Amino acid sequence: MAFQTRLLPFALASLGLLLPAAAETPPFRQWGAETQEVLHKDMWLPEQKLYAERINLETGKPDHPSFMWGVGVQLSALAAAASVEPDKYTAPMRDYADAIQVYWLEHGGHEGFDVQPGPKASDRYYDDNAWLVLALAEVFEVTKDKKYLDRSAATFRFVMSGEDDKLGGGLYWREQEKTSKNTCTNAPAIVSALRLHQLTKDDKHLETAKRLYAWTKSKLQDTDGLFFDNIRLDGRVDRRKFTYNSALMIRANCLLHEITGDAAYLDEAKRIAQAAEKQWVAESGAISDGGKFAHLLLESFLELQDRDKDPHWHDVVTRCLVHLHDKMRDENGRYPHRWDRTWGRPRRAVMLLDQASPARIYWLAAREIAAR
Repeated sequence: MAFQTRLLPFALASLGLLLPAAAETPPFRQWGAETQEVLHKDMWLPEQKLYAERINLETGKPDHPSFMWGVGVQLSALAAAASVEPDKYTAPMRDYADAIQVYWLEHGGHEGFDVQPGPKASDRYYDDNAWLVLALAEVFEVTKDKKYLDRSAATFRFVMSGEDDKLGGGLYWREQEKTSKNTCTNAPAIVSALRLHQLTKDDKHLETAKRLYAWTKSKLQDTDGLFFDNIRLDGRVDRRKFTYNSALMIRANCLLHEITGDAAYLDEAKRIAQAAEKQWVAESGAISDGGKFAHLLLESFLELQDRDKDPHWHDVVTRCLVHLHDKMRDENGRYPHRWDRTWGRPRRAVMLLDQASPARIYWLAAREIAAR
């Protein structure tokens, strides 16, 4: 991938972020490994082979197994790590991918991942499951073991059980409370359908992606290109904007361009990315959102750079990750909820989501460098 490495130190120097003279790019692989090591030490539950939702910093004890959102991010972080260092991370990735089957639940004629392991009453989220479709697809790509692709496809079937014709289509957010249809479900579902199309060559997935894409744009996209959070069944739109909603639509457009060859999709990806950078990324590299959302925006920038070959997106990601590592990380190697605010008052707990998110994007940045 094209990248003007000689210009990077000067660009960062102008922001007070000069890199060591011996290195052209930051050691993203090292940062990913360090973040994963701290996370594992804090939150691993050895008897269950799962990660905890959080650790109590006063007692040093982790609590119950993570909710499914954190599971998805952590599995994707391990998959990214295994794609860079397969000898070290493939086995732990596989073990975790197998262990999380305790979250799998049949209810109401549909199987999918529940928010917590049972036995318990079903409380499944369609967006949580969309993240698992993507994570399991990556596990398959690393291992070439078809059982993970089968699990990814089975999870996608649950996601699509959240679609009906109210509001003209679209997917709900939560199985037990079908009151809104959210970008955070529909956008990753589009990307999931496109990835499954690439991996299985089944055109029905492409048709599904195009249908959800058209609905999401018509109901939830603002005129600036960015996406609102959700639309309620009475037609009211929640106009809040979060980085990850627009990020997944950048990725959707990148994949649609790759699959169809239609340049309009790449143009749309660029338009959304430019608006997202303007909305959320400060000159310092701070991102004005939570890390559990923001890491997905940086991932979308890397995907766009892979396709339009514009080194600007790598520069943005590098600037943001240097800021994250140097300004947001505490003395114990842990990260805060937000990526634009200092620690403030002492914390009592640290969440898996907030640690797996930087681990994921560090490994993706390391993979992007290795592929150049």
